[in-house]
Amino acid sequence: MSLAALAGLGWVSPKTASADITSDRVEFFQYGRMGIGWTKSGQVIQGQSMNLTGGGLGGRLEEGDYIQPGVRFHLKKGESATDTTVDVVNDYEVFSNGAGILSDLANGEVGQLRILPQQFYVQAKNIFTPGLEIWLGSRLYRKNDIHIADYFYFNRLNGQGAGAIYTHPKFGEIDVAILEQTGSNNFFRINAGAPGGDPVYPYGYRARTIFVGQYKYPLPMRTSFVQALGEYHVVPRQQKQDEGTAANVNPPDWGAAFGLKLHLDFGGDSFNDTSIRYGMRLANGAQSGGATYNTFGVTTEEGTYKGAYGVEFVEHFVWDIDKIAGINGYFLAHYSTGARYDGIDPNAPAQPGGAAHNVNERLNYAFGIRPIIYLRDDFHLVTEATYQARKDENLAMGSAVKLSVVPTIVPAGGRSVWSRPHLRAIYTLGIYNKAAQDQLMSPFLQTVGETRLAHYVGLRAEWWF
Repeated sequence: MSLAALAGLGWVSPKTASADITSDRVEFFQYGRMGIGWTKSGQVIQGQSMNLTGGGLGGRLEEGDYIQPGVRFHLKKGESATDTTVDVVNDYEVFSNGAGILSDLANGEVGQLRILPQQFYVQAKNIFTPGLEIWLGSRLYRKNDIHIADYFYFNRLNGQGAGAIYTHPKFGEIDVAILEQTGSNNFFRINAGAPGGDPVYPYGYRARTIFVGQYKYPLPMRTSFVQALGEYHVVPRQQKQDEGTAANVNPPDWGAAFGLKLHLDFGGDSFNDTSIRYGMRLANGAQSGGATYNTFGVTTEEGTYKGAYGVEFVEHFVWDIDKIAGINGYFLAHYSTGARYDGIDPNAPAQPGGAAHNVNERLNYAFGIRPIIYLRDDFHLVTEATYQARKDENLAMGSAVKLSVVPTIVPAGGRSVWSRPHLRAIYTLGIYNKAAQDQLMSPFLQTVGETRLAHYVGLRAEWWF
């Protein structure tokens, strides 16, 4: 839906359903990045990641344009920290579906513009009793990220549903939610077949329900804590009618995930996070940084994910060196395997989500570091180095090294790894091994072809408020 259409809907909405909201009860928030980029071979390269996973696990500097504008309406604004506050939160993601450049002034392809609803939920804080929050709607249900890798981990459970959070200053925080997921993360097998031909295995969709429970226990050192995570995923039995028959029966299935995280706050910007998560059956998503609901691999011959599992490990830190420099670094690893089904056809088409039938096992890991020297309050020298490796099934392991130099203007000033906005000049050198080249393991290689050395030069702004 276009912005004009959204505005039109607001114009024709009945006035009796509206409420007067003064300016002090409205908050705008936004994340955004825009810029330009080149490579020496001339292809449109902006947004074509050098990372082997295709995602951000090896760094995000060559990402395409993206804007996420949002509004928070305080329908009831409390006067103190324990007063009841009621908010309506909504935001959108805006990007180009066909290229890294978003603006119509530069792209010229209006049909590629995508404006998608993301968060739309009602949130009531200190409802019934101080410390209790309830919410219902569509929410970005995620609280842990490695920003320099654009990677949300541990408890990324975005979806539509409802939840409650109770916080006690001494005993910690209890967070429960129920979510529903549909679409390509929840496919099932249909043995349709063709008259007189061999069976084929297309996929359909069914609803997945996720029950989530989290507990965060505070530690004595500043805002340090230890956190436990539990998830239970379930899909019902589903039967698809095929020309009046009941041949295509999909059994019920379930999955579970468990995780632990330790957060240590050393003061200022400095902290250390360590987390591990294990998911089984339907909740085995971990490949290349996938959420638990991004089920990986194939089913058994009976159509369940019995035996499938995935493991995620993340180490993430920031070291603030007396406002002279800051260092942001991480190490992460993922192992995923689907259910074991020996009848896999290596020539079968890809599943929804991109995993081919014959890729039923994946190992990937990456580590990166971003030192930032604060030459002035308004000028930082940013450098970045990452290494990543990925192995699919029985194929050779691909690897890549990325080295970046990023002189950065910080017009608002500040000596922090979080100071924004950034006006960046970027040079990145990518170095691929032969396996990565042969398998075209990144969007960059798929765009420019097999090459050992990859070059990216760009100018980019990044902001948030």
